[in-house]
Amino acid sequence: MGVLDEVRDLAEAVVARRSLLLWDIELGGQPGRQTVRVLVDADGGIDLDTVAEVSEEISRGLDLNDPIAGRYTLEVSSPGVERPLRTPEHWRRSVGEPVTLKTHDVVVGNSHRVDGEVVDASESAVRITVGHDEVEVPYKAIKSARTVFEWK
Repeated sequence: MGVLDEVRDLAEAVVARRSLLLWDIELGGQPGRQTVRVLVDADGGIDLDTVAEVSEEISRGLDLNDPIAGRYTLEVSSPGVERPLRTPEHWRRSVGEPVTLKTHDVVVGNSHRVDGEVVDASESAVRITVGHDEVEVPYKAIKSARTVFEWK
């Protein structure tokens, strides 16, 4: 089992006990100086006290299990209003929301960028309304994606 899998298992256990959602985990940096970023959420949002409690519990678990060699920084936060979209579940939870995504190849017009609203999400692709058209974009064609916060 890799480091990311061990951290994910620990984080999933912590958030499940609190009926929260584990949005994403990122592991970055260089060996010996890594950053572990854990994004947690809840229906209706998450407050800072809960984020602090989750952070403390994950930190204790990492100290006990010691899956990361060397020094690391743990960051626990909400995914924010402009959240990254990486998994089919992220896309399903974002139906009806405005998004922007960048693709590996041209998907709409002559651009690698698609801005629209999520209509539907399957296990293999997302459907987005772009203007008056619906476009289906396979997940494997997406380089990066996020929700877009619009002031109303």
